[in-house]
Amino acid sequence: MTVAVEFQSVSRHFGPVKAVDSVDLTIAEGAFFAMLGPSGSGKTTCLRLISGFEQPTGGSIRIFGEDVSRTPPHLRNVNTVFQDYALFPHMNVRDNVAYGLMVKGMAKAARHARAEEMLALVKLDRYGDRKPGQLSGGQRQRVALARALVNEPRVLLLDEPLGALDLKLREAMQDELKALQQRLGITFVFVTHDQHEALSMADSLAVFNEGRIAQIGTPAEVYDRPATRFVADFVGSSNVLPPEMTRALGGPAQWASLRPENTRLAETGPVTGTVTALRYLGSGTRVILRAGETEIAALVPAGQPLPEPGATSAFAFAPDALHVMGGA
Repeated sequence: MTVAVEFQSVSRHFGPVKAVDSVDLTIAEGAFFAMLGPSGSGKTTCLRLISGFEQPTGGSIRIFGEDVSRTPPHLRNVNTVFQDYALFPHMNVRDNVAYGLMVKGMAKAARHARAEEMLALVKLDRYGDRKPGQLSGGQRQRVALARALVNEPRVLLLDEPLGALDLKLREAMQDELKALQQRLGITFVFVTHDQHEALSMADSLAVFNEGRIAQIGTPAEVYDRPATRFVADFVGSSNVLPPEMTRALGGPAQWASLRPENTRLAETGPVTGTVTALRYLGSGTRVILRAGETEIAALVPAGQPLPEPGATSAFAFAPDALHVMGGA
């Protein structure tokens, strides 16, 4: 495996604040890698450390084996797509895409030809003469992608690039981004706080919390086998069960995760709760039970009878659905 990006005990401190705290990370060449976490978790700072817009307080950063910890941004073979796109409003689309080539001194005809190739790649080959203000949000996002790709970076950094789009367009762009990455075969490093984006697009992902990586793995590994209570609660929706409840359900006296889609209502069981809410989801209804201090969510498929709020119910699940996390 060729390593595209490697962090070795990387930290970035802002005074007493440890935005990134001794992070070790390896990203393979050609991967679609997501950095997922809440605001302030350190994911965007890590992206800026890769790009060179931030310098590490400690540790080293390597891009394809070269230590770039003190290398300025313009000398790194990476490009960044930002959430606000940062297009030049006075330039047409073609010149926006060709801007990086102009800075490098490429002749006008050559850089325009290259820009048109990139616009065709992102399905905007007839839009070169338009200004950014004449485009939709999704089209501006594609222009920003084309501008980043025109310089042929070995690593493309994407800083929440879909955050400004409405839900339907964002979902469509997720599919397009994934297909584009597979077609190009270059390394994508994608920062997001949206768990659904990370799970649906990434080959592997790192979940950040308070400047550290809480878990790293494939989307299936992180979702089905969360390493900590934070990961279980943040990635998807999960019933996080305290040790005494896990033991009552037949497991060890440790913290455990049980996904709502793997939980069903039952007439009898070792743990019962009071129905406090019904949340209609279209394909089913999520029933919320209160068992002591713990909320349990169970999914009732569409068309099946639902309990009334205030009713008492037990719940059941397949034995392999209960994932024990220990005390982490």
